[in-house]
Amino acid sequence: DAQVVTKLPLPETSSADVEITVPLENEVGGTLSGTLEASFENVKVTKTVLLAPGKDSVTLAPSEFAQLKVQHPRLWWPNGYGKPELYTLKLAVTIDGKQSDAKEVRFGIRELTYELSLLDASGHLERVEFSPTAARATQEQIVDVTHNGIRNIPSPDPFPSIFPEDWRDSWKSWVASLKPGAEKSAAVNILGDTRATPYLAIKVNGVRIAARGGSWGMDDMLKRVSRERLEPFFRLHRDANVNIIRNWVGQSTEEVFFELADEYGLLVWSDFWASTQNYNIEPEDPALFLENARDTISRFRNHPSIAVWCGRNEGVPQPILNQGLEELTRTLDGTRYYTPTSNQVNLQNSGPYKYVEPKLYFTMLNHGFSVETGTPSFPTLENWRTWIPQEDLWPVSDNWAYHDWHQSANGDMTPFMEEMEKEFGAPTSLEDFERKAQMFNYVQHRAVFEGMNAHLWAPNTGRMLWMTQPAWPSSTWQILSSDYDTQASFYAVRKASEMVHVQLDPSNYAVEVANSLPDTREGLTAHARVYSLENKLLAEHEEKKDAASGTTEFFTLDLAPFLKENVALVKLELRDSGGKLVSDNFYWMGGTSADYRKLNRLGEAQIKTTMRTAGDGDEPRVKVTLENVGNTAAIELKLTLLEADGKTRVLPAYYSDNYVSLLPGEKKEILVEFSKAELKDGVSIGLRGWNLESRVVMVGKK
Repeated sequence: DAQVVTKLPLPETSSADVEITVPLENEVGGTLSGTLEASFENVKVTKTVLLAPGKDSVTLAPSEFAQLKVQHPRLWWPNGYGKPELYTLKLAVTIDGKQSDAKEVRFGIRELTYELSLLDASGHLERVEFSPTAARATQEQIVDVTHNGIRNIPSPDPFPSIFPEDWRDSWKSWVASLKPGAEKSAAVNILGDTRATPYLAIKVNGVRIAARGGSWGMDDMLKRVSRERLEPFFRLHRDANVNIIRNWVGQSTEEVFFELADEYGLLVWSDFWASTQNYNIEPEDPALFLENARDTISRFRNHPSIAVWCGRNEGVPQPILNQGLEELTRTLDGTRYYTPTSNQVNLQNSGPYKYVEPKLYFTMLNHGFSVETGTPSFPTLENWRTWIPQEDLWPVSDNWAYHDWHQSANGDMTPFMEEMEKEFGAPTSLEDFERKAQMFNYVQHRAVFEGMNAHLWAPNTGRMLWMTQPAWPSSTWQILSSDYDTQASFYAVRKASEMVHVQLDPSNYAVEVANSLPDTREGLTAHARVYSLENKLLAEHEEKKDAASGTTEFFTLDLAPFLKENVALVKLELRDSGGKLVSDNFYWMGGTSADYRKLNRLGEAQIKTTMRTAGDGDEPRVKVTLENVGNTAAIELKLTLLEADGKTRVLPAYYSDNYVSLLPGEKKEILVEFSKAELKDGVSIGLRGWNLESRVVMVGKK
């Protein structure tokens, strides 16, 4: 396939060099003379070509065609950093005045660079920024990721005490090496900021990307992989504010997967097919494996979303494969980093996968770039009732186990159930269990990404869930369901992954602002209020500061006196210099696990709902306003868009927020978008919460 390579004069982005390499094949005898034409938007170049019998390629470069130095290009950006702009290249070959062949190639103008720490020839660990695209231009090999080039270094993190003891031997840190003399290459920039050592950081167009996302395994259990089936999942991932997804063990092989990632601004960590070392069998036909890799790289290399080629899940491929994959990615692509493994080599180890105390994500877990960390994530009550037979719904049954409810190993649900009983009491029914599970879903998933935020760039550069995407109805490891429903986990990730975000660190009660953007946000005001469950104001504080890229501590709350006797409700707000709300957050904080049982005594919330349809066209909207008109905080208010019968869910539906908590007097407007087809008989809204009985309300007309 044709290859389009774009190069920016970083740190400037006001122009871009576009190089186009077109493979041509003369299938007739004798030399042919023809014209190759390439065009995109206002750019058009033509070149006369002489084609001998057989295969050849022609390169169109800015050095020959000035038009290919594009001024003021529309850049492709990951979600949250800008628009994922795309171009369509039209190629045509004309022989004797007649078009012989034509093809369209979609591409994005962007350049990937990478920060990581590499050993030089003297054994010194250098923090560098590496541009594969610059190295491609000079045909240099910069990074040595062969078995000889990967070296063990002292781990920057102690072995977490919560991990199984038999993991200790694998708790090692490894780094790749610079090829001798590579530090002098124009493709390498030695960095003074070493706070993220030794971990990988992905940069797009010169901007560090706070990589937040998760793994996809198989895209769908029945391989229903049409655009219509897959697109809602990509939109939901974008709406969750994530910017990277992992094509785990290369299980997604359809063009539309990468097309949608391009369109929604989702970077792709793209694995090849070797799975866990010393656990799964080794590929037994290396030649076939590498031939498949050749096809995959050539087929998908123009997709701007692909950020990393990865040789193996949790391990390094056998040498013949590792060296072969490195060479193929460098020579057939040359614009991306190839990592031999999904963990350990300039990356964090995998795990944990079961329930852990939330504050551990801020202190001992998942430092640097962590490609896999998981926590229980039960789906909505409505989803579970749809897929599980009535007789197996409650109590937990073998049918649950069939849908990933594990009793041992990484996914063991025992710690989750034990903590649920400590905090809220043993569940007495499916409804009671799901209500309590959603509280955990929100707290845990928010903690995963707020823990990353707490040390952004020092050393945290990426954190990815195991998993975000379920291929079938599952009881865990997901932020949404295979039918597009979204549980509390989804909205927790959405909240914690805001580009400018205010949060409370549970390890020290610091109020922090995480700024994932490259520029300083000036004149921000963080405001905190602390209430008792009886709605008594216990404390209030605010401070105004600038928030540079990374994490800025604004102040610390002294919650200890309040947590001795009660659960504290903490409301945070962050406003810009003009008073506009930038971010807000809400926490229920207890001194011990048992203290959270006090939440069971909260009175019934008094919620006034105002709803009406809004918007026209193929995607109507329902605008819902929730107002707490009582004297008790309303915890985790959950909206469900239903058909007019008040029972059937409308899926997919896209909520601007959900599982929201409101203090007395507060109100929240939520916008719900859905398909026009669902509106013919009207729609209704289901509403329930931690302390709000379930109800259904018909939606009024606009």
